Amino acid sequence: MKKQNDIEEQVFKIVQKFLKNPPLIVWGSGATVSFGLPSMWSLNESLKKEITDFDTSNDNLEEELSKDKYREKLPQIKKTIWNEVNKADVSVLKKITSNETDTFNGIKLLIEKFIETHPKILNIVTTNYDRVLEHLLAYENICFTDGFEGKTLSAFDETNFQNKNIVNIVKVHGSLNWFNVNGEIRYLSNQITTEAPQIVVPSKNKFEETYNTPYRELIQKSDILINDTLSFLVIGFGFNDKHLTPKIQANIKKGVPLVLITKEITSNTFKELENAKKYILFEEAEIGKTRVIYKESNSTEKIEKIIQGDFWQLNKFMEIL
Repeated sequence: MKKQNDIEEQVFKIVQKFLKNPPLIVWGSGATVSFGLPSMWSLNESLKKEITDFDTSNDNLEEELSKDKYREKLPQIKKTIWNEVNKADVSVLKKITSNETDTFNGIKLLIEKFIETHPKILNIVTTNYDRVLEHLLAYENICFTDGFEGKTLSAFDETNFQNKNIVNIVKVHGSLNWFNVNGEIRYLSNQITTEAPQIVVPSKNKFEETYNTPYRELIQKSDILINDTLSFLVIGFGFNDKHLTPKIQANIKKGVPLVLITKEITSNTFKELENAKKYILFEEAEIGKTRVIYKESNSTEKIEKIIQGDFWQLNKFMEIL
């Protein structure tokens, strides 16, 4: 029987091998729950309280919001979701401006690790609306863009995404700072609540919403990044989104390695990774321990191990790299 240290060393070597080239970061809602941002479950609970005739027995938000009866209520639904996410987002910003940044150290280490080599670029694709990444990057004086200049009333310009000396954040479902101003999506302070927030809610209707600028360009950009990457580092993403998942699935089926860290691996994640050739997954096993599931190549069997330490959390995971 292998000793614990030998198992950890083997696991760490696999991660380091899979991520030897700067990966594409896929940043999901699970990545920010530990910072106080609402989960899909908590957003569902808020909508049950705020939206008339909302099915309080449902346990799948995207499935529920796909019902035709919610089309006319979409502005109210967006506003409710925006309010919940924004409240938590402001709390994060207050912590950062008060220099309470230890909680976010994993993000800083993540960015610094993968942007250190030429041409000093890191690409992040996310379905999140929050601005946790943007707040921390700004605090650390790291250059980034979400396609807007970050100035009040600035418009989207896809040429803001660069291929050197920058962190590109591709927010395929919008951001707290994007609002409809006279028929055009503009960047505004997230304290302005009189305009209609431009976030794409999880439902089948998101395909209609994302046909227009800037979502069409953002999804095209994410497709290019997914197709071109040499590896994936997936953080808190459950593979439920139909904009991103099929493209990721196609690449990992070809042998592009994938590393996933999350509190709990969903059954849908296992389903989507079924044909992946190379992956290593980290989830919480119990307090102070991590379950690791990996497959090194198409010719090897899936292996499951338990290691000491909370390596499913970003702060701890970065010790591996």
